[in-house]
Amino acid sequence: MVNNVAYIVDQIYTITGNSPVKKALQKTIYLLEQKGVDLGFKYILHFYGPYCAELDQETAELNAEGIIHFDYGRFGHRMTVNKECEESIMSDLSDSDQNTIHEVIERYRDKTPSDLELLTTAIYAYKHTNSETVDEIVYNVKEIKGQKYNDREIRWALNEFPYFNIALSASLDKATV
Repeated sequence: MVNNVAYIVDQIYTITGNSPVKKALQKTIYLLEQKGVDLGFKYILHFYGPYCAELDQETAELNAEGIIHFDYGRFGHRMTVNKECEESIMSDLSDSDQNTIHEVIERYRDKTPSDLELLTTAIYAYKHTNSETVDEIVYNVKEIKGQKYNDREIRWALNEFPYFNIALSASLDKATV
């Protein structure tokens, strides 16, 4: 069975040893799209950062079909590929895309869903505004997220921008970040 979302859920578990929660899957797939893996999802800004309703619907359908299983816990909806389906989960993605998937999951394996929320929100703010400087992105992230993230946390997210081939202009006020 070819299903790229089930494949990614399985890869997250295989690489990290942890089942992804829905929020982390949303953010991981957003990051994969930013690295050039075309999965065909369109995102809007939501309470927890970039969100794709179609991706949420696809995971619900995979659950209904018995391909993935949701474990509804206190800290989110963890998902795993059902053991009976693991051997048959395939992807129609290129070797290059599969390598990118592995690289991105490995790079962010120790990050929390909140860390991924911050990073994807910062990228989203950059891509959907006319912001080109560090100060402008910091301002936009704070406008979107309020006081949820401090300057040090936002600095971490902005330091990840080169990995996604995003270059920001120098800030006018370097004390901001």
